[in-house]
Amino acid sequence: MNERLEITGIAICIILASSLLRGENKDDADAWNIPSAKENFHVFLLMGQSNMSGFAMMLREDKRPVARVVKLPTKGKLKWYPAAHPLHNRLKSDRFGLALPFAKEYLKDKPDVVVGLIPVAWGGAGIDKLKKGTPTYEDAIKKAQFAMAQGTIKGVLWHQGETDTVQQANTDSYAQKLAQLIADIRADLKDDKLAFIVGNLAEFYGTGKDHRSPDRVKRINHVRSVLRALPNKVTNTGFVESSDCSSPDHHKVHFDRKSYIILGTRYATVYANMLDKANKAIDKDKK
Repeated sequence: MNERLEITGIAICIILASSLLRGENKDDADAWNIPSAKENFHVFLLMGQSNMSGFAMMLREDKRPVARVVKLPTKGKLKWYPAAHPLHNRLKSDRFGLALPFAKEYLKDKPDVVVGLIPVAWGGAGIDKLKKGTPTYEDAIKKAQFAMAQGTIKGVLWHQGETDTVQQANTDSYAQKLAQLIADIRADLKDDKLAFIVGNLAEFYGTGKDHRSPDRVKRINHVRSVLRALPNKVTNTGFVESSDCSSPDHHKVHFDRKSYIILGTRYATVYANMLDKANKAIDKDKK
């Protein structure tokens, strides 16, 4: 009898611990100590398609929450939970991605800061399904406005464009639509200098059997050129290169786990460089 009670008690502890790790306990947000000062709660929107939501296989350790990083759920009541992979829970394919590696790198020199992540990416979504007026865009703005009551929106992390290489018309209009989306987000969040960082399409994209035709490769290269040129076209935007990254399978669309870590670190580095440049400009104006 005592042995049965002991086993039952262990099982309950395991269930409670699992619930905590998944962010299901009502006091979890308090346990992650969201700062009372808005300037110490840095929030980022995660937008794009599957390479932003994350497509890599996960290790057991990836399900553990990352210290000082919280997230909003993809659906349900708006509330902060400890952040662990997968951040996006819409599709079965949503797994390990670049956002938590970004947050880890970002926090290295910010001991008093907590990062809040707002996952609003959709696998397979072209930019027309993410622009102003769509449910996904409105969901992003709603969640960002919720976050602004507690913290500061520091930027948007964007990784998208693969779907817009399928049809020539979408490829041709991609630059204009991306610039408009950035303008709309900044207007709706009332921050005309909100940082917007884009990641390049994978270098291996265009080598898989489903997307290696000459015309498709031309469209892929066009979208790559649009993303790379963005910092010269739109103020306070950054570009992350995808060199030295690899794919886990023959489809040659998504990054593997190691590459998402590389990309997340690069996003953090680009953001830091953008901030440093902005601060130097401010100092110059003061002189």
